[in-house]
Amino acid sequence: MPLVVNDLLQSTGSPIFIQRVVWIDEEYQLCFLVNVNEPSFPYSKELHNIETSLNIGEITKVATDPWAISVNDEDLSGIEIEKREKAWMVINQIHLIPDIFIPKRRSELIKAASISFSLSTKTVRQYLKRYWTRGMVKNALLPDFNNCGKQREKERQYTKKAGRPFVYSSSIQRAAITDEWKQIIRISLEKYYFIRSKPSLKHAYQQMVKKYFTKKDKKTGYKVLDLDRPIISYDQFYYWYRKWFKPEDAIHKREGRREFLQNYRAITGSATEDSMGIGTYAIDATIGDIYLVSSIDRNKVIGRPVIYLTVDIFSRCIVSVYAGIQNMSKESLRLALANAFEDKKEFCKRTLDMDIDENDWPIHYLPHTILADRGSELISNELTQITEDLNIKIQNLGPYRPELKAICEKYFDILQGHISPFLPGAVQKDFMKRGGKDYRKKAVLNLNEYVQILVRAVLYYNNHNYLAGYPLTQNMIEEKIPPIPIEIFKWGLHKGTGLLRTMPLNVIRSSLLPKGSAKITPKGIKFGSLFYTCPRALKERWFSKARIQGSWDMGVRFDPQDVSNIYIWIDRHNYEVCTLLEQYEMYRGAKMEEVESLNKGRKQQEAEYEESSLNGEIKLAQEIEEIVRKAKKETSKQISNSEVPKDIRNIRENRENEREILKKEKQTVVNQNNKGKHLNRVNDNAGTVKVMDIFREKQKEVLYDGDN
Repeated sequence: MPLVVNDLLQSTGSPIFIQRVVWIDEEYQLCFLVNVNEPSFPYSKELHNIETSLNIGEITKVATDPWAISVNDEDLSGIEIEKREKAWMVINQIHLIPDIFIPKRRSELIKAASISFSLSTKTVRQYLKRYWTRGMVKNALLPDFNNCGKQREKERQYTKKAGRPFVYSSSIQRAAITDEWKQIIRISLEKYYFIRSKPSLKHAYQQMVKKYFTKKDKKTGYKVLDLDRPIISYDQFYYWYRKWFKPEDAIHKREGRREFLQNYRAITGSATEDSMGIGTYAIDATIGDIYLVSSIDRNKVIGRPVIYLTVDIFSRCIVSVYAGIQNMSKESLRLALANAFEDKKEFCKRTLDMDIDENDWPIHYLPHTILADRGSELISNELTQITEDLNIKIQNLGPYRPELKAICEKYFDILQGHISPFLPGAVQKDFMKRGGKDYRKKAVLNLNEYVQILVRAVLYYNNHNYLAGYPLTQNMIEEKIPPIPIEIFKWGLHKGTGLLRTMPLNVIRSSLLPKGSAKITPKGIKFGSLFYTCPRALKERWFSKARIQGSWDMGVRFDPQDVSNIYIWIDRHNYEVCTLLEQYEMYRGAKMEEVESLNKGRKQQEAEYEESSLNGEIKLAQEIEEIVRKAKKETSKQISNSEVPKDIRNIRENRENEREILKKEKQTVVNQNNKGKHLNRVNDNAGTVKVMDIFREKQKEVLYDGDN
């Protein structure tokens, strides 16, 4: 397998010596490496020497990255984010390829950054070494505060006003910000600043003071400052405004989304970007032309699926196909991206129970650019955060410009047009027209079966579709590369014409799978209506603790398209895979929405059966009361006074006597039954004799008539 950027190479003789691939030159001759355990500048080796060492076993590829972390911005402190962003700005300025790998030119870049950012050259060097050593992503630049003791969970509380004292005295009292004042500031910003008339921040401050820090003057009737109590200063007001709201958030609120996207958004790419090299992925979504049924109950039609396609622009290879029953949203986009970056052989085996060869679909790399349209889920802050965490550039196209990613758009038509004639429930052109058929009634495929068909179609187009009009390069022609998508992709991967990278599976899952909350209970790890378990829970006896000390919540990651597993992150590096308990195996492979729909159906059935259940309880109560009433009546017949004497002295003897009575009654019933059977047998025999006598008489009559 060819080397790609971010591969880890471990020495078999010294396992602690692990090298990271940080760059491969365009001629695919030199490879630049760093030692992940001893930060240093990159050093170069010839690729054929590395490949030889891999073949003879001197070094091996490592799948687990010791520096890979899973962290969300909401879990970081302000200082951590600030330090990371500052280091990221420095890296973006000086990490110019190939200059950064040439020692003399690198020294010049470091000195220039030192002057631009007012940093020492030592600090800039540390940023570079940390960036290369820890995986070349934005979070690699995070400071190691998590190793420095317990972090502060709450903001520091002050008893007096923070900051330098005032130089000049004033009649207005000042004080430290309290929670009540924070609430006043937030309300005032929403009411007086984030409005369409777009007033100044000073105006919003004045309006806040007028409303919350004034009193009515008895002489004039106007409001004046209430000098008997402290008043928020403008600096305090401005400080918390800057702390809570980023500039883009303020523009969003005041100007509107359209204005922000038109005049204020970050311009991170161009529609005319050169894509001559693998690694530019186009992603898009559409509604599938078929109606599907539930995988749990095939009598229920669940509607049409949403299909996401990811295509490599250079090779025309379909990187991934994802189909779900969720609407187009941030959650479905996360799952589509996770599918694009995941090993396809493992994905097909785990979720579809399909066995494919690794060489049929060897695409599990992270691209350098994602090309998308302006769908709401594709221009969200969440996608921006994901791409920044994974060091992927997002390039959004202009509105109403589908031709800029025509390859992805066309594949939707090709795939669905190819398989629709074979599929019952597929929507045709006459759907919803007068006299047209209702294709919903013909649906027989569930989502898993439909995805299996899509995957088979993708494998065909990747491995056997001849691209007659593909513009082959001179090198491709010389090397006799056929214009088949997978062959072009493999050629580009071998030649290093793209900037593909690998990423550990735990980082992909932590960045892309949606979050949820599970509860540790005595019965297992409850998520939704299902229960799970994992080796760590059994080892640490979570379920016993939950029964003794009470249940507790725990954050998890989950895949809405497959409830078979959920994932619990123990720390930034490790996570546990939780599997369904045995009694819930019938839900393995089911979708989250299908499970929820089934539970709703059961609850509805329970509500519908409530009347019958209550009527049954009422009838049972009446029958019991009637039996008890008769028993009391029979008992009262055997006594002469109002009290009911009970012989409780000889219970054991009374019990034996009762057994004898019951035995005699049973024997009497058996004798009567046997007597009835005997009489029936005698009657049957008598009837048989009578019939035989009549038969003999008839024979004599026939014989007598014959003699005459």
